Amino acid sequence: MKWVVIVPMMLMVLCGPALGATLNLKATWTPPTTNTDGTPITDTLNYNLYETDSGTNVLINSSPITTPGTSSAPYQFSVPLPSASKTLTFAVMAIDTVDGNDSALSATASYVYTAPTPETPSAPTGLSIVMQSTSSSTSATKGTTK
Repeated sequence: MKWVVIVPMMLMVLCGPALGATLNLKATWTPPTTNTDGTPITDTLNYNLYETDSGTNVLINSSPITTPGTSSAPYQFSVPLPSASKTLTFAVMAIDTVDGNDSALSATASYVYTAPTPETPSAPTGLSIVMQSTSSSTSATKGTTK
């Protein structure tokens, strides 16, 4: 059984997305033990992690991942902090380092990012406007309209 789990490592860096803030995550998966023809895997495997929620597979890692992300040693990575709540979806692929053959993408795993709700102050109350003084010899007539 192959699976991928994405868990938050740190919710976010406290600055806006425009300043390059990132969402730090961890991924774990079970490496394959057989080839697609059922024979045991004897070659060394590397892995690539992809973000798949945009309709295009975007490679997350800058170089091949040499060990699978496990519960005791998850693969840690960062993605740009979304500007709004969003579901981020990921998949992993195994790469045969001898022959260069790629596996199919794993089943996907998602992380639901919930953007913080901005704190909006309540409206002020008790507003009152009164005449302070007049600055000319013409006095104001209260309630007169033209």
